[in-house]
Amino acid sequence: MKNLANPASFVALCWAAFQIYMVYGTPLDLMVAVPIHIMFGVVLTFITHPLRKGDVDRFTAARLSDYLLAAVAVAIALHYLRSGEMLNMRIAMVDPLTTLDMVVGIATIVLVIEAVRRALGMGLTVVILAFLVYQFSGPQLRDIPMLGLIGHDGEPSRLFFETFLDMQTMQTMQNEGVFGIPSIVSYNQVFYFLLFGAFLQLFGGGQLFMDLSVLLVGRFRGGMAKVSIVSSTLFGSVSGSATANAAVMGMFTIPAMKKSGMSAEEAAAVEATSSTGGQIMPPVMGAAAFLIAQFMGIPYAEVAIAALIPALLFYVALYFVVDLLARRKGLAGLKRAEISTGWASVLKRLYLLIPVFVLVYQIMAGRALSSATLQAIWITLVFGLCTRVWEGLRAEGGRGVLKATGSVFSDSLQALDSGARGAIAVAIPCAGAGIVVGIASITNLGLTFGTFVTALSGGMLIPALLLVMFMVIVMGMGMPTTAAYIMGAILAIPALDKLGVPALSAHFFVLYFAALSMVTPPVALAAFVAGGIAKANVWKTGWVAFRYSLAGFLVAFAFVFSPALLLQGDWQAIVPAVVTAVIGCYALAGCVVGYLRARNTLLESALLFVAAALLIAPVIKASLGGLVLLCAVWAWQVRKARTTQDNCVLGRSGA
Repeated sequence: MKNLANPASFVALCWAAFQIYMVYGTPLDLMVAVPIHIMFGVVLTFITHPLRKGDVDRFTAARLSDYLLAAVAVAIALHYLRSGEMLNMRIAMVDPLTTLDMVVGIATIVLVIEAVRRALGMGLTVVILAFLVYQFSGPQLRDIPMLGLIGHDGEPSRLFFETFLDMQTMQTMQNEGVFGIPSIVSYNQVFYFLLFGAFLQLFGGGQLFMDLSVLLVGRFRGGMAKVSIVSSTLFGSVSGSATANAAVMGMFTIPAMKKSGMSAEEAAAVEATSSTGGQIMPPVMGAAAFLIAQFMGIPYAEVAIAALIPALLFYVALYFVVDLLARRKGLAGLKRAEISTGWASVLKRLYLLIPVFVLVYQIMAGRALSSATLQAIWITLVFGLCTRVWEGLRAEGGRGVLKATGSVFSDSLQALDSGARGAIAVAIPCAGAGIVVGIASITNLGLTFGTFVTALSGGMLIPALLLVMFMVIVMGMGMPTTAAYIMGAILAIPALDKLGVPALSAHFFVLYFAALSMVTPPVALAAFVAGGIAKANVWKTGWVAFRYSLAGFLVAFAFVFSPALLLQGDWQAIVPAVVTAVIGCYALAGCVVGYLRARNTLLESALLFVAAALLIAPVIKASLGGLVLLCAVWAWQVRKARTTQDNCVLGRSGA
């Protein structure tokens, strides 16, 4: 019951209870439910992220202001609850806003921006403020040389301002606005996955992933680095957060990697890169999969299936990097005595994977994501309860059963608390990004940016892709992948559409670079988190992680030119594309590590990069050329390694 005594935990539990009631009780209309969902996130943000750091447990004037802002957010939620019928009956952009509507609209936008600043820092906040300035100064830009291209036709007036508030805070079921599609996805899909991840982690899923990874690859060359890859793949596929993944798994894997002989920067980079891959690994994908499905109007299962091969290629490439790095540095795997858990223990806990399999099956069968996820949570709870009751019964009889039941109840409250707190990282950026999306929509900035990209690239696809890549990475620096993807999609998709890129490929292209911004300097958040744990130079860690993630860059370009890697098309095209891409990942790993069978010269590294690009490119003639190039470098390095070894033997015998 300690949870209920803590204000933040109380709000988090109320938020979780509200979400569960929306599935099993009488659901509210989206125009009411989504604002309540966002305001829960705003209230929790003001309580957990005080105006002044260190004021969480102190009562000061600054802390009082946190609670006053939270109270305003509660009042806004109650306003939407009370006005539900009116909001559904009014005609958007036709019925005028009342004074109260305008006050609530302004307060909503201000609170969301401040919540973004507190929860996520200045990155997304500056972007939102810049777009707000553009919204109201855009008409003047038309008369300024060099800036006239991005000006828009809105005329500053009360009507213009009312139209802005109407779109931002009085509508839903659309792309734009605080309560648009991003917030809807956070409300009816992502929140439940975060709850499931919290339950799975608390009832032993995270430890199972770690132990299973150790047993599978721990004794191989570079053991703990490979454990980091496998465990982060498993955990990241559920958590969907690069920074959370790096923080949770990095506490275990990074010290072990350093102990095995890796430098602090290398260990942190491996963990940061493998954690970043979790955002492109189904089923959660950092909320982006749900957004892609919503934006495109296709089933979520179709998006998750398309994401599978590129995500696996990313991890295969990282696995090759670690293997070649271990070979170059002579890093051994774990010894049998260093592995504390055996297969017998792991097999007894494999039941924890059943909820995951059930969840995936329900999703593929087309069941609503919210109810499917809650069912997986119930299964996790039942298994957890049965296991603990059995253990308690064997240890202490009836008294042990009572203790086990109490522990399950306590851990369930903790999981609800943890899941809701984790939802801040999705709900708040979705609401903030919704403001940007609304402005881009009302000003036609997406079409303007598309025209700009087409003109600057001369209508050529590769220069246009490079421009979009650069834009998305820059926008993704210092902000969550979800927000970076949303803004990248609203600006870049029209440009890619003009150039004939298939919609699914375009969305995945934007998503990949939004995710890779987590390991791209100068602001590489996942690398910074992992570097802090490793006590490494975070700048060097960022650049090493960037090198290790290069496969993601090449794969993203590859599926634009041929959707076969997204499992689009027939198997005659898909199978060769996947096989050559795997070989290409090996060539790229040799380039990144600077070693294949001997240390690379600069020319050999360049040739391996070219071979990787040709192999990953989904064109059979190019792939064959890349394979010949890889084989040539391989043969040369084998010969070079033998010559070096023979010289060493002769040198020792001569001595």
